[in-house]
Amino acid sequence: MTEGPQKEPPDSGRSAKKQKKLNWKSVLAAAVVLLIVWQLVHVFIQSRGKTSGAPKTTAPTSTPRPTPAPTVTLGGHRVAAGGGPLVLLNPGLVSPGGRVTVIGSGFSPRTSVTVWLRTGRSNAERIVGRGRTSGTGSLTTGFSMPTSFTAAKATVVVQESGGRIGTAQLATPGGMGSATINGKAAGKPGDTANVSATGFRPGEKVNVYWGRVNGTPAATLTADGSGSIAHASVPVGIAPVGPTTLVLVGAKTHTTATAPYQMIGLYPTVITHPYAVRAGKAVSFGGHGFAPREPILIYLDANRGTPALTTTADGGGAFSVSFVVPFGLKGSNTLTAIGSQSRAATSSGLDILPYNPTAQASTYEALPGTSLTFYASGFAPDEVVLVYAQHQLVSAFRVDGKGSASAAGHYVVPSGIGPGLVFSLRGQKSGGSAAAKISVSAPKQPVTVPPQPPYVLPPSLGGKPPPSHSPKSSPTSHPAAISRRHV
Repeated sequence: MTEGPQKEPPDSGRSAKKQKKLNWKSVLAAAVVLLIVWQLVHVFIQSRGKTSGAPKTTAPTSTPRPTPAPTVTLGGHRVAAGGGPLVLLNPGLVSPGGRVTVIGSGFSPRTSVTVWLRTGRSNAERIVGRGRTSGTGSLTTGFSMPTSFTAAKATVVVQESGGRIGTAQLATPGGMGSATINGKAAGKPGDTANVSATGFRPGEKVNVYWGRVNGTPAATLTADGSGSIAHASVPVGIAPVGPTTLVLVGAKTHTTATAPYQMIGLYPTVITHPYAVRAGKAVSFGGHGFAPREPILIYLDANRGTPALTTTADGGGAFSVSFVVPFGLKGSNTLTAIGSQSRAATSSGLDILPYNPTAQASTYEALPGTSLTFYASGFAPDEVVLVYAQHQLVSAFRVDGKGSASAAGHYVVPSGIGPGLVFSLRGQKSGGSAAAKISVSAPKQPVTVPPQPPYVLPPSLGGKPPPSHSPKSSPTSHPAAISRRHV
């Protein structure tokens, strides 16, 4: 009997479908498990480098917190180590216009950098260069020092695009130019020197000094469009004798240029005219060979202290003064002139001649009771002459502008003297002395001349004025005193 085809059990197709569904879910579950395991492993690896139990914090990206540089002890001091990019400059001392090489290390590899130049003044900074680091984070670039930067110190800042910064100090001591003296590099104050110089700012004023870098300049020059000075004639100023230095200083950039110079000493001369003179007479004292326009100190019988006179030399180093010889100065004296800046010194003599006056009485022979006057000449102009007899002041008078007097003074010959009487006449200022002698004859009949009261120098001749009277002793309260005073 032929058997027909056998039918599958009803659940067989359903079982196959169920098997396929189970295989897909298994694969998906395994993938999820593997992802979870991978995440756990990743978290574990990241957490190994962190301190256990420390809370995790993240600083705002706009203000990143700087990482403190590690420090080490070296030479007894705590110093930073590995503190970030390092920048070196070659040279570190440069004048305006000079070339500076910037060498850096410790930057990010293959990144762009910007080089800034900055001073302490506000807004005094500018970009002077750019560059790019190598694969190891090193850098080599450079820039030319701007002539407009006049600060003594500047800071070079190298900043990469990622924000890392390195700095280095650059010294710019006013710049260092060069100067030469054309021709003979030797002379004395008052001469001229021919100077050429370079390295200044175009159009800059340049002050010229000798042996110093401050004070009043000997001259002021102007640099041309290239910052140079060509064949400028400058006066030789005052500096110590021997090797010295011509110094040029830029007024804005403070660029300094120097040149050696041999300073020759000054040998001035002076003369007194007249060389010999009496006190009260005018004298001129002059000289030449000093430094141009320097103050001149004039001393009498000294070389220090307070000068007797001061003056100023002219542009050629000469001077001249006049003065009246004071009374009381006698004998040989010395006038010394010293240049207050150059200290050049020289002197001249001055002899003070004595006064040798002459005098005589109005008569050569007199009797007791005779009234005498005096004639005199050779005294100092307008001085008071004091008349002495027997060592006592008996009269006085004033001579005229020529030192003479006629019929001056007054004296009455007393009784009981003779046969001769000598008067001594002395100049109050000049000290000049003259003698006048008379013969006193004995009268045929006895004569008694009352003694004269002591002579008192009147105020008109330099004497002291009489003391003022109190109201109790005023002339109005004592009529008798008034009558006696006018007798």
